[in-house]
Amino acid sequence: MRAATQLAMVLSLVAAPAWAAQPYEGFWASTKKDCRDQDSANRMSIEGGNRLYWYETRCRAGEITADGKQSWKMRLACEGEGEKFRSNPRVSIAADGRLVMQNGPVGQARRQTYVRCEIAKKR
Repeated sequence: MRAATQLAMVLSLVAAPAWAAQPYEGFWASTKKDCRDQDSANRMSIEGGNRLYWYETRCRAGEITADGKQSWKMRLACEGEGEKFRSNPRVSIAADGRLVMQNGPVGQARRQTYVRCEIAKKR
């Protein structure tokens, strides 16, 4: 039994980084009010480290590279409103905990800022 326990501990240490949630994962919105509105076009979620969802757009990151301590560059393949397209945003976590996305696939602004939603709703 002791050998099995040690093996389980070693496997958990080896496998943990692959399964660890990234700091940018979770539910985000432009404002706290948008967090509460399930139908808001200003909400997004990042799941599994590489899947990004907005109101009518879904993206999957094929490549994510660190670009600083709390910043990442992503290569996204996206679908939205019947079209497929690519996007190469830079995602970072600001000192105040907000998520900042530059050159994102959704929205009119080249730089978008999101607050973390405390109550996550399943899609």
